[in-house]
Amino acid sequence: MKVAIYVRLSREDGDKVHENDESESIQNQKSMLINYAVERSWDIYDIYSDEDYSGADSDRPRFNKLLEDAQAHKFDIVLCKTQSRFTRDMEIVEKYLHNKFVEWNIRFISLVDHVDTLDKGNKKSRQINGLVNEWYLEDLSENIRKTFDVKRKQGLHIGSFVCYGYDRSKENKNKLIIDKEAAEVVRLIYNLCEQGKGTTKIAMMLNEQGILPPTKYKMSKGLNFKTRGHNIDYWTETTIGKILKNEVYIGNMVQGYNRKVSYKSKKTVNVPQSNRIIVENTHEPIITKEQFYKIQEILKSRTRRCQNGEKHIFANKLICLDCGQKLYKCNNSKGYVFFSCKGARAIYRNCSSHSIGYDNLKKLVAEKIQEKITNYYNFEEVPKNIFARNDNSNKKDLFEKRKIALAKEMENINKAIKELYLNKASGKVPEEVFDDLNTSFLTDKTEKQKEIIQIDREISKYEDKEKNSKLIDQQKEKIINQFKDFKELNYDIVNSFIDYIEIGEKDKQTKSQDVIIHWNF
Repeated sequence: MKVAIYVRLSREDGDKVHENDESESIQNQKSMLINYAVERSWDIYDIYSDEDYSGADSDRPRFNKLLEDAQAHKFDIVLCKTQSRFTRDMEIVEKYLHNKFVEWNIRFISLVDHVDTLDKGNKKSRQINGLVNEWYLEDLSENIRKTFDVKRKQGLHIGSFVCYGYDRSKENKNKLIIDKEAAEVVRLIYNLCEQGKGTTKIAMMLNEQGILPPTKYKMSKGLNFKTRGHNIDYWTETTIGKILKNEVYIGNMVQGYNRKVSYKSKKTVNVPQSNRIIVENTHEPIITKEQFYKIQEILKSRTRRCQNGEKHIFANKLICLDCGQKLYKCNNSKGYVFFSCKGARAIYRNCSSHSIGYDNLKKLVAEKIQEKITNYYNFEEVPKNIFARNDNSNKKDLFEKRKIALAKEMENINKAIKELYLNKASGKVPEEVFDDLNTSFLTDKTEKQKEIIQIDREISKYEDKEKNSKLIDQQKEKIINQFKDFKELNYDIVNSFIDYIEIGEKDKQTKSQDVIIHWNF
């Protein structure tokens, strides 16, 4: 039998001497699992180790290599210390332990919690383990979020990287101090805008002067700054616009720009301005408040409008899929109206056109919004079991069923304790046997009471989620009812339904083009 050993740790350990050393905990896991395999004369195919990765992270490199090798059946058994070392995600437990591994004829074993997929009666324990592990992650995520929010409200900076123009204080890592070199560039940007220069013109001027843009500047300072694939080599209109609107430069700490969709997902969404955490006068300003608010009025007055004086239908909604810059409206000599990426028109030409016709985009978006409205009104006709996997109420039902089962088990324990006392009183059960059994029953009862308390908390959480979901649904219903019979697409409809739209480059051969709509709901 060939066995694959998997070990994982999700935090840095104090027992590391050097950064690249393995932690003592990883070594202990390996030692335990190797001994277990050797005792059973199993051949060790490979040891897969992921350090500093969460059990909810599905992008773990060695974890994914293990799954790839499992599918190729390069071994017969996956061996872990605990099921949570393999994953804390219930969906992955179901997908692999109870489906794919069965399909690939792979046995899964974890030592400490006695999980073994060869034992069919062990399945409920594995599922309960999966739920408990997921509860742990959710509670941990919520506690971390609350801790961070407390620090944010105190005006403490908690981000991995500070805003361009500032540095982190060596005496207090949560305090911002001015980076003199970058601050001069920030002042230059504000002064140029006040002199009447637009964001595109300012970006061009900075590029012509060879001034490093924020990401490149941070990298030049030795920071391991990660990007999302958007342009980092040049100043862009988008970057200039963000700097001109950021209150951090008048001494206010602004945090909570984005939030994760879920503790299980890396995807983030923008948080509305009204919901961000702003604490005034937390650090030294780079520019005056008078200049900042003057610039805000200038930016408002520059909002582009169509010839009829109305806002552009896709104003501030179109983003280049590749470089992240905005697309703007163009007209050719024949009167054809289209959108093009600013990066393709700039002096430095850091991107391609990503051109898309106005009428084509308008037609596509109108169809997608109509489709969304139609799906909303036809929802009752869709079989409910299709959505069971993602339904909060489905999980709530599982908890309630488990609570009923626990209540029944508690009832049986109480009956057993009562019967035990009667047998002791009648002399059928010796004193030492009574003590052992009574202790066992009471311990079991205490554990079940604890589980019931935890389940009550979970049920309460899902009830809160249902209430929040109802509020969101009410807002959604209001918007859909308002525009359900629309004949012509306009700015208000687009703004109500859509957060932003990413436009990809058109494939020259197939003529296909990615248009990704990010909805508000």
